[in-house]
Amino acid sequence: MLIVEDEPTLATNLHEFLSRRGFEVDLAGDGAAALARLAAQTFDAIVLDLGLPRLPGTEVLDGLRRALGVATPVLVLTARDALGDKIDAFGLGADDYLVKPVALAEVAARLAALHRRARGEVVDDVRVAGTLRLDRRRREVRVGDAPLRLMPMSMRLLERLMREPGRVVPRSELEAALWRDDLPDGDPLRGQIHLLRRALVGAGFSGLETVHGVGWRIAAPEPR
Repeated sequence: MLIVEDEPTLATNLHEFLSRRGFEVDLAGDGAAALARLAAQTFDAIVLDLGLPRLPGTEVLDGLRRALGVATPVLVLTARDALGDKIDAFGLGADDYLVKPVALAEVAARLAALHRRARGEVVDDVRVAGTLRLDRRRREVRVGDAPLRLMPMSMRLLERLMREPGRVVPRSELEAALWRDDLPDGDPLRGQIHLLRRALVGAGFSGLETVHGVGWRIAAPEPR
């Protein structure tokens, strides 16, 4: 992710928050530096302020889309809340728009959603990983031929992990799926991971893996 933000405290907070949730984050403090970085390097998503020194965010966005022809998802994060500013930004190619102040968890969740959309992910009714089968439409989970009943939170967590079996899902995506912007204190996600893993292992599936410092994934266990 590239964060283009000239306010040092906000830029640092975003960098630390997103990094802790599995994102790889770079910073640019003005519009000209951002455009130079975007011309030389590829990113998965961009957080872009509009009120930037040297080159305003609108010109960065216009240059990104027209001059460079880059389709990278852009989340505009700005203090400008007028409807005209929003319309202008979307007209220049912004994909999402948030007005400061904003919860950092919402920024992370929206970035994750933009990245999924850009990857063309489609959520099918049925997902399979090894012996684990999730039917989202019927709200059914099976390990082999045996049904597995899960608590609602465990089901939501499994649904998020099973959108793309094998992919490591960052902490931010899982927290957003379970609590949106109302994340409890402490580390509630770890407790929910523990409950889901215990239920799966008890049913004979051991493919919920922790990738330390990154996130979690559902992977089909290796055949014995």
